[in-house]
Amino acid sequence: MKHAIQIWALVPACAGMFILCNSLSTHWGTTENRNSLIAFVALSPVSYGLFALINKRIDLAIAGALVNTMIAVGTVLVGVLLFKEQLSTLQYVNIGFAIASVTLLNLA
Repeated sequence: MKHAIQIWALVPACAGMFILCNSLSTHWGTTENRNSLIAFVALSPVSYGLFALINKRIDLAIAGALVNTMIAVGTVLVGVLLFKEQLSTLQYVNIGFAIASVTLLNLA
C-alpha cells in the first residue's frame, strides 16, 4: 500500500514538472525571456529524475502511459487557459481517447 501511495504522489509530481518545463520552453520561445530558459534547463533533469523513481516501482509501459497522458492533458490545459490557444473538436475528442486509454491500462 505504501508503494502505491508513493507512485500516486510521484506520477502527478513528475507530470507537473514536465508540464512546467513545456510551459517555460514555450514562454522562452515566444518571448526569448532568458529566465524562462534558465529555469527550463535547471528543472528538466528533475523531471527525468522523478520519472526514474517511478520506473523503479512500476513498468515503463504503465509509467509512460500515465505520465505522458497527464503531460498531454496538462499541457493542453496550460495552452488553452494560459496561452489562449484554440483546439478543434477533433483534438478534444482525441484527448478524451487518451484519457480513456490510460484508464483502461490501469484496470488490468
